[in-house]
Amino acid sequence: MSSTGPAAVLEAAELCSVVGDHADAAHLLAEALITGPADPALLHALADAQFAVGWDGCALALLAEAQRVAPGDVTVAASRNHRLREHGRFAEALTALDTLPAGSGWTPVLRAGTYAAMSLPVLAAESDPGGDRRGLWWRTGGPLRLLRARRRRREQEQLTAVLDAAGHAAPARVDIPALLTRIVNGTAQDRDALAAVRAADEHLDAERRGEAAAVLAGALRRDATHPLLLRHAARVAESLDRHAVALALYCRLAVDPSPIEVLGGQAELLIRLHRLPEAVRLVETLPAETARAADLRRVVASAYHEAGLPAAADSATGRDGIAADWHRSLWWRTGGPLPALRRRALRRDEAVTAGWTARPVEELLAPLAAVDAADLMDAAARAAAVLDRARRADEGDSPATTVDVLAAAAAADPDPQVVKELALQLSFADREEEALTWLDRVAATDPADVDVTDGRLLALTWLDRTRDALRTLEALPPAVRAAPAIRARESLLYDRILLRTRALDALGPAATVPPWMRGNHRQLWWRTGGPLWMVRDRMRRTDAQALAAWRFGTVPLLSTLDSLVPSVTPAMRTLVDGGRLYHETLTMLWERANVAARLTAGYLATAAAFAVLARVGRDTVGLDAGWALLAGAIAAALAFLALRRWLYQYTRAESGRLVVTRAAPLIIGLALAGAALYRLGGWSALAGATLAALAVMATARLAAAAVWRVLAARVMRRAVRGEPRVAALSETLALVTELRETARRNDLRWRRFWLERLERIALALEHDLPATFGIVDPDTHRQLADGGRGAARAVRQLKFLVAAPASADAWRRVEDVLRHNTAALATGELGRLRRAEPVAVPAPAPRSRRAVAVEVLRTAVFAGLPLAVVYLAQPWLAFSETALDWAKVVGLGWALLYVLLTLDPTLRDKLSTGLALVTLGQGGGIPPAEDPVVVARSRDSARSVAP
Repeated sequence: MSSTGPAAVLEAAELCSVVGDHADAAHLLAEALITGPADPALLHALADAQFAVGWDGCALALLAEAQRVAPGDVTVAASRNHRLREHGRFAEALTALDTLPAGSGWTPVLRAGTYAAMSLPVLAAESDPGGDRRGLWWRTGGPLRLLRARRRRREQEQLTAVLDAAGHAAPARVDIPALLTRIVNGTAQDRDALAAVRAADEHLDAERRGEAAAVLAGALRRDATHPLLLRHAARVAESLDRHAVALALYCRLAVDPSPIEVLGGQAELLIRLHRLPEAVRLVETLPAETARAADLRRVVASAYHEAGLPAAADSATGRDGIAADWHRSLWWRTGGPLPALRRRALRRDEAVTAGWTARPVEELLAPLAAVDAADLMDAAARAAAVLDRARRADEGDSPATTVDVLAAAAAADPDPQVVKELALQLSFADREEEALTWLDRVAATDPADVDVTDGRLLALTWLDRTRDALRTLEALPPAVRAAPAIRARESLLYDRILLRTRALDALGPAATVPPWMRGNHRQLWWRTGGPLWMVRDRMRRTDAQALAAWRFGTVPLLSTLDSLVPSVTPAMRTLVDGGRLYHETLTMLWERANVAARLTAGYLATAAAFAVLARVGRDTVGLDAGWALLAGAIAAALAFLALRRWLYQYTRAESGRLVVTRAAPLIIGLALAGAALYRLGGWSALAGATLAALAVMATARLAAAAVWRVLAARVMRRAVRGEPRVAALSETLALVTELRETARRNDLRWRRFWLERLERIALALEHDLPATFGIVDPDTHRQLADGGRGAARAVRQLKFLVAAPASADAWRRVEDVLRHNTAALATGELGRLRRAEPVAVPAPAPRSRRAVAVEVLRTAVFAGLPLAVVYLAQPWLAFSETALDWAKVVGLGWALLYVLLTLDPTLRDKLSTGLALVTLGQGGGIPPAEDPVVVARSRDSARSVAP
C-alpha cells in the first residue's frame, strides 16, 4: 500500500486527533475522499472529526454514507446507532441495525441499548437475553411474568406509535462531494475555533472563568456561528451562573438535529431560570421519538419536582420500574403500591399544570437575541472580573472595599449578577434599605428572577415589611412561586408571624420539600396537629381569619395616618402595621389556647361526672353495676348536651358582665336544684346529681376559660408595655377612623367600645410610655410621670364627651384632641401631647358621732345578715352537716368582704380596675356577638376568607 493510501491517511489523521488538531485531521480525510474512492474507514474517521468540531449534521450524513458503502460493517453500524441515539433519532438507530448480518452478536446488544435509551426496559431486557441486565429484569417485574407481559404489550404499543410517527422513509441523500469541499474550505475556521476552546479550557482548569469568557468572546467576534464556539460559550456562561445567556447561546446553534445533550441542557437552564412550563413545553414539542429519551424524561420530572408536583414527576419518569433512588422516594411518597392514591395525586397535579401558561423561548430571550454573542460573553467577562475583585477584597477582611467595588461597577453597568452580590453584601452590613433599592431595579427588568425575588423577600422580612413581602409573593408567576427557595422563604415569613399552618402549606407536599427545610417541615407538621388533620383544618381557618383581619383592618388605619400626618416616615407606618399584625396573631393564638383549655376542661369534667353518676346510680338508686354504668353514661351525655345547648356561650369568660349576670346565676341555680333533688333519694337523687354535674362541668369550663383569659390579658399587657407608643398610636388611629362614620356616634354600643379604647390609650400614656425610658434621674422621672398622667387625664376627659355629648362641638373636640395626639405620637414629639391639670377635690365634711355609730351598726347588720339567716333557717330546712358548714363558710366570707369594702372604699375600685385590665387585655369587654367592630370586620374579611 502506498504512503498516500487510506491506511496512511488514517494514521496521519489519528496523529492529528491525538494532539487535538481535529480540523487538520478532517482536512486530510476530506482531501483523501475527494481524490479517492469512498472508503468506509475514512468516512467513519471523518465523521468522528466532525463531531469533535461540532458539526453534528455533517457527521451523521458521513456515517450514513459509510454504512451505505459498507452495509455489513459492524463498527460503522454500531457508531451510527450510538450517534443517532445521542440525537434522539431512535427510529433511524433501529433501522441502522437491519443491515448487519443475521448472526451478528452485536445486533441484540445494540438493539437493547436503543430500547433502554427509549425508556422501554422490558424490550431492552428481552432483546439481549445473554446480557447482564439483571437490574432491568427486577425493575420490570422480576419473576412475575404476568406483570412483565402486561408491560411488554404496553411498550410494544409505544414503540409502534413512535416508529409510525417517525415514518419509514429513508433519510435524504446528501451531496457528499459538496460536503467534503465545505469541510476542506472550513479548515481554518475549525482550527481557530479549536484553538479558542483549548485556551478557554486552560483558563477553566485554573478557575479563571472570566478569562475563559473573554477568550471565547474574541473568537465569537470573528465567527459567531461556529457550533463548537457557541456550545462551549454556553457552558462557560452556565458556569458563571448566567443561565439566560447560556440559553440564548444554545438557541443560536444551527445544528439539525440538536443532540439530546443540548436539548436537555436547554430544558435544565429553563428549570434553573424557574421557567418550568417552558421547560416542559420544550420537551413536549419535540418529535415523539426524541421525547422518549430517558434523559429528557428525567428533565421533565425534575421540572415537575421543582414545581412541587410529586405525582406528576413520578408519572413523567414512566411507570416502567424505578428509575433511581430519588424516583423510589417519589413513588413511595405519592402512594407507593396503592394506585388509587397515586391517581388521585396525579389528578391534583394535572389540575395545577392545566393552568400553566408557557411563553415561547424566543419571546423570553428577545432582549438577548438582539445582542451579539460576543457582547454577551464580554459582559459576562466584565462581571466575572468585578466579582473576582470583590471576592479578593472580602477575603482580605475589607467589607467596605467590597461594597465600594460592587457599587461602582453597578452604577456604571447595572449587571444583574453584580447587583445581586452588592445587595447581598449590603444585607450583611445591615443596610437592607439600600439592598432593596438595588434589587428593585433588577426586578423591574426580570420579575421572574428567583435570586432577586429571594433577596427582596429577605430584605422585606428583616425590615418587618410583611405586607409588602406578601404582595411580592402574590405578584409572582406560579412557577416562580413554586421554586424551592421561594417556598422556603415564604414558609419562614409565615412562621415568623406565627401563622404555622400557612408556613406548612407554603412548603408544599412533603415529597418536594427543599432538603434544607425538611426539619422545619417536620416541626411545623407536629405543631399543627400532626396526624390530626381536623385540628389542622381548624387551625388553618383561624390563621386565615387572623391574616384577613389584619390585612383588611389595618388599611384604614394606615390611610388615616397618612392623611393626618403627611410627613410620617415609612418606618413608622411599618411599626403600626407590624404592631397590628402582632396583636391579631397573638389574640388568635390565645383564643385558640382558650378554646383548647375549655374543651379539655369540659371533657375531663364530663368523664368525672360519668364516674360519679355511675356510683350514684349504684349506691343511691340501687342499680346493678352494668345498669349503673349505663345510667351514668346516659346522664353524663344529657348533661353534656345541655351544657353545649344552653351554657356553652356563657362559660367562655369573655366579659365579667356575662359571668356575673348569666353564668354565675345559672350555675348556682343548677347546684341548688341538684342539692334539693338529691335529698329526695332514688331516681330523683340521680336527676339531682345530673344537675349538679352540669353545674360542675360549666364551672370547670368557666374556670379554665377565666384562667386563660387572665393569662392572655397579662401577655397582651406585656406586649403593650413592650411597644406603648405603637399601641397608643394604633388605638388612637382606630378611634379616629371609627369616629368618621357619623352613623355610629348615635349607637350606644359603639360609645361603650370607644370608652374602652380611650381607657387603653390612657393606660398606655400614663404608665407604659414613661416606663419605656427606664431608670433616669429623679427630676426627669418626675417630669415624665407628670407628663404621662397629664396626657392620660386629657384622654380620660374625652370619655364624658363620648358618652354624653351635648352638641356636635363635643365630637369635634374629641377628634381635635385625637388628631393632635396622633401627630405627636407619629412624629415622636411626645411633648406635644395634650395634657390636663388634675381636678381639685373638695375636702370631705366632718361627720358627727351619731352618723358614725349608725354607719357601724349598718355595717354590722348587713355583714352578719347572711350568717344569721343560716342559723334561723336551720330548724325548718334541716341542713345536713356538710351543707351547714358550707353555708357558714359562705356567710363568713360575705361578712369579711363587706367589712373590707366598708373600711377601704378604694378596694372596690381596685377590684374593678383589675377586672378592667383583664377585659382590656382581651381587646374589649363587648361580647363578640354584639361587638360592632367584629361585625364590621366580618363584612370585609368574608370577601377573602372561605367559610
